[in-house]
Amino acid sequence: MTKGNSLFKIDKKIVLITGVSGQLGEAFAKLYLENGCIVYGVDIKKNKLKNKKYVFLKSDITKKKNISKILNYIIKVHKKIDILINNAAVSYFSELINRNDKEIDKTYEVNLKSVINLITEYFKIHKIKKLKSSKIINIGSVYGVNSPDFKIYSKGDRFSSDIYGATKAGVIQITKYYSVLLAKHNILINTISPGGIKNKKIQNKKFQSKYSKIVPLARMGNVEDLFTALLFLSSDNTSYITGQNLIIDGGLTIK
Repeated sequence: MTKGNSLFKIDKKIVLITGVSGQLGEAFAKLYLENGCIVYGVDIKKNKLKNKKYVFLKSDITKKKNISKILNYIIKVHKKIDILINNAAVSYFSELINRNDKEIDKTYEVNLKSVINLITEYFKIHKIKKLKSSKIINIGSVYGVNSPDFKIYSKGDRFSSDIYGATKAGVIQITKYYSVLLAKHNILINTISPGGIKNKKIQNKKFQSKYSKIVPLARMGNVEDLFTALLFLSSDNTSYITGQNLIIDGGLTIK
């Protein structure tokens, strides 16, 4: 794990992370806990993470009423939320001609609609209770910026779908939109867009090798490659950065 130095000090922050039971979400929770934060993790499936400063909340965030309930609960306990991480995401891997409306709707609801609702529902509370400040970090994707290189995918590989990329492009755009709209309320909103992150459970070595060959740094990313960006954007010392999309992809999108 990575501990922030005094420049990126974030201890005692109240952090909310959606999609906390996934590969990225659980790693993010551990990072913030290691740096002295109190972490609330939200997902429909519970993970095995145990820490006295960690609270798991089982909830379907595609429902606006659930988001409102979660936000109100945390703020009732702590009087604030310092950092909100919109990390929850899904994708389907059916062939284009076999894709159905249910898959499209679910991808939109989790990846984009929930982000919009979390930001807007938080803003309502922030304004009513006259909270001081907060930081929102949305998790985008390089596929919200570039199209995948389909030559590296073989039959059975989990290639990025059209609707997944569209929702992640939407996340990047609403980051810009809300960062301007909510700036006067001292709500800073940024996006981190990872490239391909290595996951041995769902990627075979052949795919990892092919992906690495199209990346200038010649490797897939590790979850840890995202940690410095999270600490950076979470720190009080980045109080003049908003509306940005920080791409962490080994140079993939500049080719």
